[in-house]
Amino acid sequence: MNASMKMQLLLVSMVLVVVLTTITLLFYSVLLNSLIPITPRLAIYKAVKLKQENEYQVLVGSAIESQFYTLVVHNCTSNVTLTHVQWNNNYWQKVGDSRIYLYSSFYDARYIYSSMQYHYVRVIGMSLGKIQENESYFCNMWYKEMQDPIVVEADASEVWMPLWNRRPDPKTYHTYLFTCPVPLKLRDSHLYPNFVSLSSRACDNVTTKLPIQKEGFSEFVHRKIKKKYAVCVKGMDFEDDLSLKIIEWLELLYILGADKVFIYKYMVHRNVEKVLDYYENEGKVKVLPLTLPGEQPNEPKLRSLYLKKSMWQKRRNELVPYNDCLYRNVYLYDYVIPLDIDEVVIPVKDYTWSDMFETFQREKPHAFAKYASFSAQNAYFLDVFNITYNPKVPEYFHMVHRTIRSANFSIFGHSVKSFVSTKNSRTVFNHYALQPLYSSMKTNMVLNTSLVQMNHYKKRCPRELYSQCKSKFLRYTVRDNIIDKYVKELLFKVEAAIQNIKILV
Repeated sequence: MNASMKMQLLLVSMVLVVVLTTITLLFYSVLLNSLIPITPRLAIYKAVKLKQENEYQVLVGSAIESQFYTLVVHNCTSNVTLTHVQWNNNYWQKVGDSRIYLYSSFYDARYIYSSMQYHYVRVIGMSLGKIQENESYFCNMWYKEMQDPIVVEADASEVWMPLWNRRPDPKTYHTYLFTCPVPLKLRDSHLYPNFVSLSSRACDNVTTKLPIQKEGFSEFVHRKIKKKYAVCVKGMDFEDDLSLKIIEWLELLYILGADKVFIYKYMVHRNVEKVLDYYENEGKVKVLPLTLPGEQPNEPKLRSLYLKKSMWQKRRNELVPYNDCLYRNVYLYDYVIPLDIDEVVIPVKDYTWSDMFETFQREKPHAFAKYASFSAQNAYFLDVFNITYNPKVPEYFHMVHRTIRSANFSIFGHSVKSFVSTKNSRTVFNHYALQPLYSSMKTNMVLNTSLVQMNHYKKRCPRELYSQCKSKFLRYTVRDNIIDKYVKELLFKVEAAIQNIKILV
């Protein structure tokens, strides 16, 4: 074969490759167009039932784009009827004949991918027993501009770590976050739903209708600066008069930089009620009443006994107020801090939390883009240690008189309390962010004890840690006057509050 013929064959081969490549590209273009409907309908696409946004099969561009571009929107014209809301224990709504109870819902527009926002409605609830893989639930999103709801399938994600309580009793109530993707067409039209109902079938009658909370969303859209810190307190359940301790604790939080404290309440002493009313009128506290859903006891004494005996159920119940507190504040504050009333996160060298973060940012400028929460290690200030009274401070103060602590901090990462980023957290539990909003981020970073620590003021060692506590924390102690720098300001503020509230000391 001469050189001329070889050249001709080469040219023919190149033309064939170009033609085949063009045909292939046209085929995939047609395929992608068929996967991106302007108005998706039930009969065209098969729903992808997965639990996390980043687990969707990549069909178009990325996982998040695939989730929204292939979203099935059910046409339920005139088929959905609100029969009546099935209320349960005052603050919960029951989903039809199911075992699902809903507490609250929120509009979440935080997720950004390639400069594009993706919107969700998040619903917080509990289920008697685990939701099985073959179960489906649907979000009916109600818009004031439309007669019928927009219906999409919900992702039901348990708020829990698989390592905890691996074999729960079948009668255990589990906490779930139901996630409802908002169709892109509605997002682009700047239409936002007002209510959401959950149902076990698409286009079915509904027995729930939760208001979708959007406080601060307008400010978020207009990129206004948020406040810094909101403290979240799980369901208070105290018969004892802790009013003076709570005043001291609240005033120290405000000195440290807390803008507002969100307190969920089962039952408290009447003097504590007076304290909470005072601070709520001042705009510094928000009290949110709480009950247990389903058949769990709500008579005060029975409920207290039930929560003490059922530790794992208690932990699961606590996830509801913590995640409610996270979502109601995503547009209002930079961080939420889950705390108990015997815990305070205190900077070691700095005076306020913001001062501490400025110091931290100079040392670790890229950490805020990597972690969803920042944790302070736990140090026990136990009553069984010798109490060192400060003669300049009245005896009714509690924290100020306790300056002996365990020499050892808790095991690294254990019993921490955290600043949880409202920008980057999907779910939260008692100690730090449970799931980051973005899969590329890590849940939490434990801060160095030279920067910050969490003072934990307890009567005695926690019963579940007693053997460890006896050998690690009771045996070795050290004097720690970290709180002394606040005494002068704290004394003035506490005494003024006591006088205003008219609490007897």
